[in-house]
Amino acid sequence: MCTLILPATILAALAWQAAPAGGPDPAEPPAAFQPDPAWKPLGPSLWFDGRSNPKRLIVRARVVFREGPLEHLLCLRGTKEHEAILATDAPPTLIHAGLLLTGAEPGGPVRFKPEFRPPHGPRIALDVRWRRDGEIAEADARTWVQDEKTRKQLDVDWVFAGSILYEDPATKKSVYAAEEGDLITVANFASAILDLPIVSSADDASRNFVAYTERIPPVGTEVQLILSPRPEKEAKDPKAP
Repeated sequence: MCTLILPATILAALAWQAAPAGGPDPAEPPAAFQPDPAWKPLGPSLWFDGRSNPKRLIVRARVVFREGPLEHLLCLRGTKEHEAILATDAPPTLIHAGLLLTGAEPGGPVRFKPEFRPPHGPRIALDVRWRRDGEIAEADARTWVQDEKTRKQLDVDWVFAGSILYEDPATKKSVYAAEEGDLITVANFASAILDLPIVSSADDASRNFVAYTERIPPVGTEVQLILSPRPEKEAKDPKAP
């Protein structure tokens, strides 16, 4: 009989991945990055860098999925890990507020009726930083997403659509829809904070995007996801790491 023994760091990462949002925290893997002391903490796993130009929002996340169809680049921890590359415990409302601090103003989410209207808003650049063989690696987050039909990497910027508020029928209180987990999506959801300004279906038979497996670090890897408004005149093609 063969017994598989996993390193403690891998076990801790898998426990972190499986933990439900709002539930008790399992053993947290050792931090790969320490936040810059000049960054302003906004909440768990979330910082604002007001000194950079453009201003930046930094989200701490972990790789939770790296092979198969995608609906999300980033989801809320304990929600959509089966279809999102990254998960974070940063509160969705504070992510929205942090984007406002960068100077970005939300546009509007996707609409499907009476006719389709794609999500719109200011373009947001997303970069990822992680440790690889002891060194810091960086990449445009779009290089981790692949078009399943063309086999090319994503070349469209995410936009700050801003999600929606709805009234909970039971409590009659307003609910920020992104609290359900749709933070940064590659399939169109009205609840997404950031979405792609193109037609992108979440239907299983016609999903557009898959994880670009060979470019994504192992499950459990800690990542800094850096968000900043893209200057309107800047045309930047993503480059593979």
